[in-house]
Amino acid sequence: MGAKTALLVFADGDAAGALRDAAEFDRVATTELVARLLPGLELVAIEDGSLERNVNPSNGLLYAGVFRGLTIICAAELGEIQPCFVRPGWLAEGAGRRVVLHSMHSASDFLAFAVWGEDGSLERSLCVSPDQGIVEDRGDRLPFELAYWAGRHPVDDDDEDEEPYPLPFHPLELGEDALAALCGFVVEGWPPDGMPDVARVPLAGFRLRAPTVTLERSHGRPIAQPSPLDVGSQVGQLGAGLDFLILDMGGENYLQAAAGGRSDIPAGIFRVERREGDSDLHFRCDVESLEDVAEIFRGYLANQDGWGDREWKQVWV
Repeated sequence: MGAKTALLVFADGDAAGALRDAAEFDRVATTELVARLLPGLELVAIEDGSLERNVNPSNGLLYAGVFRGLTIICAAELGEIQPCFVRPGWLAEGAGRRVVLHSMHSASDFLAFAVWGEDGSLERSLCVSPDQGIVEDRGDRLPFELAYWAGRHPVDDDDEDEEPYPLPFHPLELGEDALAALCGFVVEGWPPDGMPDVARVPLAGFRLRAPTVTLERSHGRPIAQPSPLDVGSQVGQLGAGLDFLILDMGGENYLQAAAGGRSDIPAGIFRVERREGDSDLHFRCDVESLEDVAEIFRGYLANQDGWGDREWKQVWV
């Protein structure tokens, strides 16, 4: 199996302490949570799992549990994810609580973890892998990290002919210490004192049907079944990190927007286009503000409306 995680935790205070008491989840609240995470997506309940077995679910599966003082989400889309790309709609579910992301994969030596405070502000995030190096490193380093950055956990290289390991430590070793410090348990490392029995932490299982809408973006993986908050957040990054967005309803039905200053789009303009299936039903309008783009996207996501009081021109592409 290897050391792999795809985990998001919301906790009232200490996650490890809450995990020790997480013997039974609220099934109704858990089902409602998952429906909010993936609005409009058909969900099929499957056999319950556990935090031990399902901390890194396969594609198309999601495990979750709402407990007293604790919420756990394990989903494939959290695997090998950069913290800055976690859905805003998912983070919003942890409002007023401490939020922890832990994503680790032994096949690629990938590690990402992050902590958000009760006010939603990012306190610490790190994303590293030997292939990409240090991808994200924000906030003050946490106590369990310091020895690694000080070079006290070098990677042993038994083969002198091989290139030295490209990082000053092994991400999986740090990953286990991060998981122990932030959540109180490990996958394959040395168990910390008082480690909760994660085999006894139950989680509800869900099979995810094919999405009916997908938000594609110039940077980052596509977001399946995005919420209005997810869409609004991504629209806000157009021209400041994102070059374009496509809200794809399938069957050649989509809405897309691109920031100006590139290609043939004038600077200071956002070009919005929508396609209604056939090539002769492709329309375009240019707007001057992100709020205009957001209004169009909100209407389109809600009911494929969003035309608004704007001048749309038919184009052939």
